[in-house]
Amino acid sequence: MPTSPQQASLAFERHGTGVPIVLLPGLTFDRRSWGPIVDRLGEHLSTIAIDLPAHGASAGPPCDLEDVARQVHRLLDSLDVVDPIVVGHSMSGAVAMIYAAFYPVRGAVIVESPVDLRPFAGMVQHLEPALRGDGFADAFAPFERSMGLDLVPEALRTPALDAHEVRREVVVGYWDQLMRSDADELQAWVEEIAGRIGVPCLAVFGHRLSPEERDYLLRLVARVQIEQWPGRGHFVHLAEADRFAERLLAFVELCDRDRP
Repeated sequence: MPTSPQQASLAFERHGTGVPIVLLPGLTFDRRSWGPIVDRLGEHLSTIAIDLPAHGASAGPPCDLEDVARQVHRLLDSLDVVDPIVVGHSMSGAVAMIYAAFYPVRGAVIVESPVDLRPFAGMVQHLEPALRGDGFADAFAPFERSMGLDLVPEALRTPALDAHEVRREVVVGYWDQLMRSDADELQAWVEEIAGRIGVPCLAVFGHRLSPEERDYLLRLVARVQIEQWPGRGHFVHLAEADRFAERLLAFVELCDRDRP
């Protein structure tokens, strides 16, 4: 049965027993978006799907991603979760990397999460006046269209949309670091974080990386495995839910073999 104790600052659902798998949704989505993957992983793993601050049933304001990782760690510590595999979609891929850099984990998985933030940061900085003002809806619309939810089967798309809520204060709050940071300095921080990760990592993309992007990721994260499923979009894990669950199970087995 799912549990969500009131003493925890972040709302969550926990299913199954065994190796702990922490599932973090992307910006503007809550933990329900991971439901199809939780169902496919079954009861032999302990899945913990978490609402980010200011999402779903989690209280609190938006915060920087290092603080999100700290809050996730406090929650997992309160649940006596040891050495999880942390999985993050989109923005939460960065949270998964930060978590893996600073806290004990078996492994980390990023799903459609770019490791070179400079192009995205430049775009967000260009749109900052509109995003912070009355033009938010129009400025955010291209990001909505780029999600590729139309590639997700209808049976899974509807629950994902039910887990989706766009609020300007939340989007701007989480993108504030992108808006106020020098892009090169921000990328240097990403490289520092990635350099601290010594556990196996899996990166899944719903598009084909350029050779330069692939080489950069291989240099950046020492033990990364890269999966490219072209044409499956930003929600690749839902567009290919069975395939993703199988790949995640194989990664769990790899991480278990890797443990001392």
